Amino acid sequence: MLKRLNKWWSRKQSSTLPVEVQNFVQTMTIGGQEYSLMVAQLNDAVDMFDIEKAAYEGSTPWPLEVFEDEVIRTNERLYLVLRAKETGSALAYIGANFAAGKKTAHITNIAVHPQWQNRGLAKALLAYVMSLSVQHHFERVTLEVREDNVIAQNLYEKLNFNVIRQHPDYYDDHEAALEMMVKVGGAAK
Repeated sequence: MLKRLNKWWSRKQSSTLPVEVQNFVQTMTIGGQEYSLMVAQLNDAVDMFDIEKAAYEGSTPWPLEVFEDEVIRTNERLYLVLRAKETGSALAYIGANFAAGKKTAHITNIAVHPQWQNRGLAKALLAYVMSLSVQHHFERVTLEVREDNVIAQNLYEKLNFNVIRQHPDYYDDHEAALEMMVKVGGAAK
């Protein structure tokens, strides 16, 4: 199913993605509508930044430079961008850090443009990363969410995430974060 992306997982560590992964595009059908899912490249950082800016009503927790740095850290990071099939417009993205030694995939960031929220895009992206985690024998997926972001917490709970701890004063505005985790699989037999 994900032959080209799986090649990336099993490759020797390098600082750039192989061409077959750079060109990876998968069609996803969500709620009866088709989207294109692709591995984020450096030029996608601006789109990801813009989605985050729109989702956070003009402010962004991460500056553009952080997005650029995250996208090029291909040894342990994977960022995926979901685009409208017809127009190519970026609608949502997800990023994950895969810590092989810890058997943990950590969602670093996920955002959906406000005009495209409540259509199942975030749920589909999370399920996709969870599926990748299982395929590659990771045992759990973790993330942090603002304590006051009940809508996101509800989504994560629907995917069987549970709160494992609170991090007081986690965000720049001193809001606490809840760390959540879901067990997704285990080591190869």
